[in-house]
Amino acid sequence: MPSTRSQSQNQSTINFPKRKSSRTPHKPVEKEADPPTLPLLPLSSQKQVLPLSPRKRLGDDNLCNVAQLLPCSPTKKSKKENNFPPTSPKGRRLLFSEHSTPASPNKSSSLVPSPLHRGQETPKPSHPRPPRRELVCTRLFKQEGTCYQQAKSLLHTAVPDQLHAREKETDILHQFLRKHVCGEKPGSLYISGPPGTGKTACFNRALLDLKTELTGIQTVVLNCMALQSSQTVFPAIAERLGLAGEDRKARSDVIRKLEKRLTAESSPMVLVVLDEMDQLDSKGQDVLYTVFEWPSLPKSRLVLIGIANALDLTDRILPRLQARPKCRPQLLNFLPYSKDQLASILQERLKQVSGKQVLDNAAIQFCARKVSAISGDARKALDICRRAIEIVESDAKSQAVLKPLPACKSPSKAAADSTVPKQVGLVHVSQVISDVYGNRMAAGNSCGDADSFPLQQKILVCSLLLLVKQQKAKEATLGKLHEAYSRVCRKQHVGAVDQSECLSLSALLESRGIVGLKKAKEARLTKVFLKIEEKDIEHALKDGVLIGSILAGGL
Repeated sequence: MPSTRSQSQNQSTINFPKRKSSRTPHKPVEKEADPPTLPLLPLSSQKQVLPLSPRKRLGDDNLCNVAQLLPCSPTKKSKKENNFPPTSPKGRRLLFSEHSTPASPNKSSSLVPSPLHRGQETPKPSHPRPPRRELVCTRLFKQEGTCYQQAKSLLHTAVPDQLHAREKETDILHQFLRKHVCGEKPGSLYISGPPGTGKTACFNRALLDLKTELTGIQTVVLNCMALQSSQTVFPAIAERLGLAGEDRKARSDVIRKLEKRLTAESSPMVLVVLDEMDQLDSKGQDVLYTVFEWPSLPKSRLVLIGIANALDLTDRILPRLQARPKCRPQLLNFLPYSKDQLASILQERLKQVSGKQVLDNAAIQFCARKVSAISGDARKALDICRRAIEIVESDAKSQAVLKPLPACKSPSKAAADSTVPKQVGLVHVSQVISDVYGNRMAAGNSCGDADSFPLQQKILVCSLLLLVKQQKAKEATLGKLHEAYSRVCRKQHVGAVDQSECLSLSALLESRGIVGLKKAKEARLTKVFLKIEEKDIEHALKDGVLIGSILAGGL
């Protein structure tokens, strides 16, 4: 009996693996030795698990093969080592990106004990400084560029914080505004002067200075050049004062509404500023007379300020104002800038540039002398200096690209050394002046070649010179100038241009600084005048045979 029990137990244990492996039913000893040597398991796994990466496996296959696939993880390390070489210092700095992208715990744990990453610590101190030196070099190059950029930004034509050589005129404007606007006393002021003498800039500066004192006062600022006609000034003022829909009414109704608004006792004071006031020229000058009569109305609440280039507008164009002292405005004339004033303006603005002076003193004095001799326009002087700086800046950039960078310095020395690589000199300013004004006749000997001063422009200058002598006036309209020019061309058998081309020629002569233009609503009414002495023009043009015959023959 005990033997049969043992046989039955052996048969039960033997029959169990027989169902699993049907190939070996006779040898139970060999079946017990099968589990330690399982060469078939990797073969079956190779068919199912083709990729080496454990992240691409799913389910039980990944869990079963973890112990055998762990030796494949160094291949993942080698990919990172290929992207970040151990000898470059950037590989250690760019490890901060691992925090932003989530990584598997096997990778993070394998990076720490790896001997390759530990070996990267040795070449660290030998390579971290070259990128810092490159940063210092680029910073030095940017500082060289900002010297010119800062100078150009300071030579702008906007309203500055302080107007040099115009302290007297600014004080007069302050006194007028305090007396009439703040004191609620009606009045009028007429500001005159050539272009670029600081008329509008001084007035804007005065408004900014008295901003707190002028609170609660309605201010209307209009540029008459933007108006379609002189009659549209009344609807424009009414619109600014809040009288909506007045532009659709008749002119007499609009003026009546405005007078009622400007004489109301309960209404606040109104400051009306008309820039380019000479553009309100009309038949009989009824527009200008109406505007200047408003401050003299009973219980008037208006303070009028007019700005124009004409010095004698109130005397020559509006003679009836002299007969009525109440309507006569206060006059303030702005003279052209002298060479000393222009030089002080340029020097005061360029003092704010850090480091060495960008413009040479000789260049500043040369620019001031030339501009003061031609027009005394401060805007022209600022533009000339700014263009000269642009020329030197482009040259410095091209040289900096061609030559290697200088020896790199420490950041402290680089910040202290802010020298200008190339200073703007007399040659650059002279080049810009010759480009702007051309080979001007006032320069002396001749007019230059035909390319710099064409024949049609010479004939037009001769015609204007003869017309001024004949009329004994300093200026002439474009219509009369074109008639004289056409007459001269017919005498000399030269083809003449039409009136629109004549205006273009006059604009070119204005850019050269030979003539000046006073634009009007109609082109034929544009006034043309000489900006050079008649003797200088005759001396410059008498050498030519054709031009000499024109001057000798007359009109």
